Amino acid sequence: MTAQQQFLLYTMQFVMDKKMIADRRENGILIADRYFSTTLCYQTLEGIDIKMAVDFAKNFQIEVPDAIFYLNVDPDIAIKRKHGEDKEKNFREKDFDFIRKTHKQYQELVDEQAWCKWVNIDGNKSVDEVTKNIYNKILNLKD
Repeated sequence: MTAQQQFLLYTMQFVMDKKMIADRRENGILIADRYFSTTLCYQTLEGIDIKMAVDFAKNFQIEVPDAIFYLNVDPDIAIKRKHGEDKEKNFREKDFDFIRKTHKQYQELVDEQAWCKWVNIDGNKSVDEVTKNIYNKILNLKD
């Protein structure tokens, strides 16, 4: 599949889910994992123009989050953590070069604040520290 085909395939799911997401958001805090930001990273890494991708999201009214919490983990640490898990790795989790490229691409999205507000979280810290940091950032969003 081409990068354009992948982009359309993945983003159409967000277009189809936008009412459900909007409805759930009305009831308080909605936390989503691997939302449009993942598609934005992967497909721009494959050659999709970031401006075109963001314009698409706006034109098709994909729900914009209040913030994206990017867990910034050094690629070498991420690789060590993934290989310490007992579960089977997918093809991307086995590709160290892809992990490094993805990390760099996410950093660019964070630096540009592409599409919406990005919050850079130091993911190299312990799970407890990262959890507390995210929790405090969520509370600050409500202010």
